[in-house]
Amino acid sequence: MVSANEKYIRPKASRWELGLKEIWEYRELLYFLTLKQIKTKYKQTSIGIGWAVLQPLLTTIIFAVIFYKVAGLSTGGIEPIPFLYAGLMLWTFFSTALNGASMSLITNVAMVTKVYFPRILLPLSLNIAALLDYAVAWGLFIVIIILTGESLSIFLPLVIIPLVMTFFLSSGLSFLMSAMSAKYRDVQYIVPFFISVLLFATPVLYPASWVQNESLRWILPLNPLAGIMSAQRAFIFGSTLDIALFLMAIPITMAVFFFGLLYFKAYERKMADII
Repeated sequence: MVSANEKYIRPKASRWELGLKEIWEYRELLYFLTLKQIKTKYKQTSIGIGWAVLQPLLTTIIFAVIFYKVAGLSTGGIEPIPFLYAGLMLWTFFSTALNGASMSLITNVAMVTKVYFPRILLPLSLNIAALLDYAVAWGLFIVIIILTGESLSIFLPLVIIPLVMTFFLSSGLSFLMSAMSAKYRDVQYIVPFFISVLLFATPVLYPASWVQNESLRWILPLNPLAGIMSAQRAFIFGSTLDIALFLMAIPITMAVFFFGLLYFKAYERKMADII
């Protein structure tokens, strides 16, 4: 008989069990892991959390010059700097979370092999910690809006929707990649390459309307970030929302999240043996 003050640890009842209840039970540990990720991320850096705004800002300036000054391309009536930064601050959250979380089990191998806790807290904590960078990036974005005189949409509060979708997408991919990295160290090389290719395959640096080629246009809805970025800019600037892209992004995002979660849980019990 297990007393009220004791916790009985046993294997999952089913391979389809998601373990969401267990995450809630270990929420205090999740809080401290997230806090640890935030503290160690910028430890011994000269500008600290300033990297959260410097990275998307430098990328914004570079591509604003290349695409919209030199090449003379159009953003559809939005100032290039705020147009680019609006997409890049969300993209930076996605790429930072996925890059760090994909190797979270390997970098915390001592914890994984010696102490019991839901291993999924490690990639999840990195995704939550990346939200701080996104929040800080918004501070600079407001300054950019003021300096450029760009107007904001009345639908601005709805930017929480693409943020939540991006969080679910990055979390699902993080669960998948972190579980795979326990067995295949190739993941540490695949993920950065995947993120680099995805940046140009996603309308982050350009509007989705640029993709006119029919042989490529049908592929765009398969990338959930395309719909997410369309919603991000539509809710911020009041530009036209590509409804088809956005509606396609919702089920694909949730499918990636639950597939990644199920894959992680399926391998969780033997991680300590193969890592």
